[in-house]
Amino acid sequence: MTQYKIKADVNEVLELTERIAESIGLKGADALRLRLLAEEMMSMIQAIAGEFSAEFRIEHEGKDCRLCLSAKSDLDYAKRKELLSVSTSGKNTARIGIMEKIRGIFEAGLWGMGEGLAMQAEYAPYVGGYGLVGIGDGISGAMYSWSMQKYKTDVQAENDSDAWDELEKSIIANIADEVSVGVRRDGVELTVHKNFGV
Repeated sequence: MTQYKIKADVNEVLELTERIAESIGLKGADALRLRLLAEEMMSMIQAIAGEFSAEFRIEHEGKDCRLCLSAKSDLDYAKRKELLSVSTSGKNTARIGIMEKIRGIFEAGLWGMGEGLAMQAEYAPYVGGYGLVGIGDGISGAMYSWSMQKYKTDVQAENDSDAWDELEKSIIANIADEVSVGVRRDGVELTVHKNFGV
């Protein structure tokens, strides 16, 4: 597996993504899809308030690609709540659509939400508990994780037409093979997987 890693600067991320697409032979629509996935990830992270450090990397074996965004914050959950309390509403912006929901999960992990009950309380209103994977499941080393594929399965099982409609309208849900968010004790990681070789 080949891996390229940089700080999560938007322009650098997009340039890296384009270089990787070219180096592995992605052309036309496939090269554009890889870039769109990177753009979606970066627009999500730009919408997060507060100070944190983030790193972007692309891993690939041939045309099987994983875009990974890892982040850590020095703020703990209590300080995060303090930061939000000075906003007009006293809470984070409403999350509409799958990327906003993924951002909610990512933020929950970023701001020290490792404990299960606190994490559930933070993002369950946005994802209805769909796609949650407990301790020891999902992403390697993650305390908790969320999976788009499990989310899709859960939405279908619950016959949730609104959630399914959001998925059908989502760029990332329509392009990626899988999207997962893993929460660890030392931070959070968003991984978007797409195999262009199939």
